[in-house]
Amino acid sequence: GEEACAGNQKKPTMSEVEDTLQRVKAQAGVEGYVICNKLGTVLRRFPSMSQELAENYADNVKHLAWKARGVVRDMNPHNDLQYLRIRAKRHEIMVAFDKEFLVIVIQRWTPAGSS
Repeated sequence: GEEACAGNQKKPTMSEVEDTLQRVKAQAGVEGYVICNKLGTVLRRFPSMSQELAENYADNVKHLAWKARGVVRDMNPHNDLQYLRIRAKRHEIMVAFDKEFLVIVIQRWTPAGSS
């Protein structure tokens, strides 16, 4: 069946996800995170992040991630996007991509020697 084709990758449990979020929150420089489903609906967000900002990240990054996935698959149909990293002037946005969810982490980024 379809499950056999998915391989034997074990889906993380909610408690494993919660543990990961606790570690992410403790990292220096992390300014936010958003977990959304593939439709861009925010499921979890960094406690101090507004719902509006979380939805903005979810919506914009969702489009970019699906576009990037399309590029990866166009280049090799047997490949798939797992991770996307975007560096802007002051932030780095890291996106873990899954067929059901996106995990978006926003962290402060300071170029070496500019502190």
